[in-house]
Amino acid sequence: MKMKSLQELESRPGELKVARIRIGSLPDSTEIDIPVLVGEGKEPGPTLLLTALIHGIEIGGYDVINRLMNEELDFTRMKGKVIAVPVVNPFALGVANRFTPQDSADLNRVFPGNAKGTLSQRIANLVAEWLVTEADYVIDYHSCNPPSCVFTIIDEDGTEEVRAKSLGMAEAFGAITVAPSGKLPGTFSGYLSSIGKPVITPELVFSRRFDPQSSDAGVTGTINVMKHLGMLDGNPEPLKETPPFTEPMLYTSVFADTGGFVYLQKKICDSVKEGEVFATVHDSFGQQISEMLAPVEGVVIAFPMAGNQAVTTGDKIAYFASRR
Repeated sequence: MKMKSLQELESRPGELKVARIRIGSLPDSTEIDIPVLVGEGKEPGPTLLLTALIHGIEIGGYDVINRLMNEELDFTRMKGKVIAVPVVNPFALGVANRFTPQDSADLNRVFPGNAKGTLSQRIANLVAEWLVTEADYVIDYHSCNPPSCVFTIIDEDGTEEVRAKSLGMAEAFGAITVAPSGKLPGTFSGYLSSIGKPVITPELVFSRRFDPQSSDAGVTGTINVMKHLGMLDGNPEPLKETPPFTEPMLYTSVFADTGGFVYLQKKICDSVKEGEVFATVHDSFGQQISEMLAPVEGVVIAFPMAGNQAVTTGDKIAYFASRR
């Protein structure tokens, strides 16, 4: 079914419905849609929006949504409603790129978008106007290249009440949780927080492949959130082989000052002291040319490096979680 608005989808209690929302067309007039799944519980309750693939290479969230909506959730035993969008940016997915190819934009930097703007701005506007307006809570799945662990990002915009609700979702999800040390404009989570919608952003493992352990954490964590929100009965379960939630921490990124080949001196979940060497950079002759020092005392949660240990000046090397 293709819709002009989400209200056209007639979902019935205990059932799963699927539909497509038109977002644009290609130069040959091929029309492109966003897939939407709606699961309606037997009893009233909150509406949870699940989104994935804002970035076209981060397919882990698709796997989590697929498993939840088609295998794990029994809508006859659920309260409220789940709206799931497994592919928010099909244009970026089609070319296996982080960015929307038609305008070279990062969709996660243009929210709330513009109905008359560029393609990315129009997608963002459609999500904001058609989907977010229906939701009480949001989980937006992203993925990080390995080596990394599953972690959750929370936004610090919005009111104290919104921040508290987002933190409650993150604690229920169960993974180590961080807030960015700096603010980025136009993010989906920042927009949601600013309009009063609690949101968490789980960062799963692997961008271009499914990682079973990461998907398991995403599924269990989401069900934990639904239990926390009263949509499902039961108590949250701990995530397996995932650093657990302890307290909200700060999220710090480190970028390469010089290009070369990176040798890691630390592993994921290792503790570091501020100023401690966590990696060295070597030139083409094998000579060490730089040491990389931890900017904070904390824990290593990812070495993204775009999946490549040969880096260019300015490439992202590591993420750290540290106490405030």
